[in-house]
Amino acid sequence: MKFKAKISKANTLLKTVQNIMKIYNECICHITPDKLRFIIQSDFNDGMQVFCEIQRSLIFENFTIESLSDNEIQFQLDLENLRRVLQSATSQATPSDVFTNLTKVRGGPVLHFTIKSSTSGTVIFQDIPIVLLTAQQMAQINEPTLPDPLVHILLPNLKNLQKVIDKMKNISDCLKVMIAMNNRLSFEVETSSGSISTFYSGLDHPQFGDHVLSPDLSATVCVDIKKFAKVLHIHQLKPSEVVLCLYERSIIVHVVLSGIMITYYLPVLIKN
Repeated sequence: MKFKAKISKANTLLKTVQNIMKIYNECICHITPDKLRFIIQSDFNDGMQVFCEIQRSLIFENFTIESLSDNEIQFQLDLENLRRVLQSATSQATPSDVFTNLTKVRGGPVLHFTIKSSTSGTVIFQDIPIVLLTAQQMAQINEPTLPDPLVHILLPNLKNLQKVIDKMKNISDCLKVMIAMNNRLSFEVETSSGSISTFYSGLDHPQFGDHVLSPDLSATVCVDIKKFAKVLHIHQLKPSEVVLCLYERSIIVHVVLSGIMITYYLPVLIKN
């Protein structure tokens, strides 16, 4: 088993890690000849999942990977450890070259990082402990397969939306989300004395498959507002497109960037 590469865009990788770790720190990293994947499946009671896929050519140069599992390597790691390494590499006063490789330290597998200052010649070494997974274990970790959503819509400006949701989460734990296929979206929280809502119109509906939904169709679900607020931090990556999809038992947020795709799965709150 062999893996080594130069990280050509450490800052892009850092921002991605900083955002997905808001959901959970423990993560599965899956490296293939073409892609780098981060998979987060938080504990059973929380129910949130994140699947992040980055094109290998976007962040790696001088890339080598070899394994008996179709040249794929998968392992568990703590994203906080990775964040610290990438923060160290990107916070230098001068540009740094960052190299990583899979090796062993005192008999245990680690991701070894070498950070070289391009001007001062300073070299920093850092190791992240990992737990290697077999191909059989990886085969049990699958992204959910779902039918077409009940309704879906492109979200408005995430930074502005985050400010609205942050104010709402001080009022209620439950966020009511309504999407109407006539380009409308609303968020609502209820109080003992009434409700507070915000409405958006003129939003687009990207097409899923061949089925075209009627403009008269709408759906409403309730989700944990604090979980939804965590997803909105992704605005820091300046995504080109963010699609919100409603299902009977979950909502899905698809985040599209250049060379990066992130999908968040949030459970719906079931009211008794």
